Amino acid sequence: MSVVVAAAPDRNAESAILRRIEDGLRMVTVPLPHLAGLAAAVRVNLDWRVPTMGIFASGRMVANPGFTARLKDNELVFVLAHELLHLALRTHDRARGSGRLEFNYAHDYIINDILRSELGFTTIPAGGLDMPDARQRSAEDIVLEMRRNAELMRSRTQVWEGQEVSVRQALGKGQGDGKENRTQDSEDAGDVLADKTEREMFPAEAQDQAQCKAAIDAVIARGQALAAAIGKQKARGTIGGGMSAQVSALRGRLRPSWQQALQRWIEASSAGERSFARPSRRGAERSDLVMPGRRRTSWMLNVVLDTSGSMTEEIPLALGAIADFCDGAGVDLVRVVQCDTDVTADETVSPDDLSSYAVRGFGGSDLSPAMLMLADDPLVRSTVIVTDGDIAFPAHTMPYDVLWVLPQATKFNPPYGRVIAMDGSRP
Repeated sequence: MSVVVAAAPDRNAESAILRRIEDGLRMVTVPLPHLAGLAAAVRVNLDWRVPTMGIFASGRMVANPGFTARLKDNELVFVLAHELLHLALRTHDRARGSGRLEFNYAHDYIINDILRSELGFTTIPAGGLDMPDARQRSAEDIVLEMRRNAELMRSRTQVWEGQEVSVRQALGKGQGDGKENRTQDSEDAGDVLADKTEREMFPAEAQDQAQCKAAIDAVIARGQALAAAIGKQKARGTIGGGMSAQVSALRGRLRPSWQQALQRWIEASSAGERSFARPSRRGAERSDLVMPGRRRTSWMLNVVLDTSGSMTEEIPLALGAIADFCDGAGVDLVRVVQCDTDVTADETVSPDDLSSYAVRGFGGSDLSPAMLMLADDPLVRSTVIVTDGDIAFPAHTMPYDVLWVLPQATKFNPPYGRVIAMDGSRP
């Protein structure tokens, strides 16, 4: 952990504050071990130019010495964990395409509700944003609520030590139309700080900004901090992840009932033509009648693989399940279309290739690009979509049969296709 002290009148006092922050970051890793890599990687600056505390995508954390000094030790741990979770949940990237401040607020509600439970707080410290059960919702859903109820919904003038106001007053004139309010007041209100602000505050280090962000992204991927954090909160993102990982499939972990259900669906939706060259097994017990059987030729399984951040822990199980099914069903080739918010890969592989497979994405959750791409392929008659269900997808029915395969049962209820759960439970 690199610590840099900005010039300040009382160096002894600020050195003590830095030591408290260092201790606080170490304490964060006790209840939240998945944040250990980020806690070690962030660079801390004390700076009176920020009103409270904030984080840049490069991993630079800036803290107002006065604000930090006012926090009790357990409150400081809460606030530091909050800032690290912004990195783990990739708030800076996910806010693109939305008002940055409103998305900042939405993730603040979610993060604070997560930490309330994880750290045993009854109220959010430091006057932080509070929305009970926000961790059960997506950030996009909260943003929409803030836009719909901007005048009535209560919020705060800033994410820490703010005064209670309406969402409209907190987020400014742009609230409600998705436009970012670029006033200085809105810049000061948030703790997810812009790259431009960092370059202005620390011009001597501007050339290192991209390299530092790449290093932080590597820490998130290597330490599985992203997987652990999003696993607690399943927030749906709005942009691609741009990350990749080599995934080892987990074979033989699923109940035969899932494979049987998939087999029945495939045969019903993509059955081969009938031929008397292969008698039907259904007529095997009769000598007075010969029924045509299915012509058995090699065939390809089309799969859309949800590679959003919320699927990080589920993908190995899903790949193993697909490979196991292919072994039993005589599938020779699998077309795997990977998608988070963009198509990150479109490959045709053998089932054996799924045992160790490069997965790309780990960003937001919109399978529309993959599904619409397959809709333009006249050879696609059926598609298996492996997802956790926390996704966006086309509202209109696809021109091919769809089987939604979920790692476990959820309330996911799409308007078309069939839904089955890989764990054998009923969705």
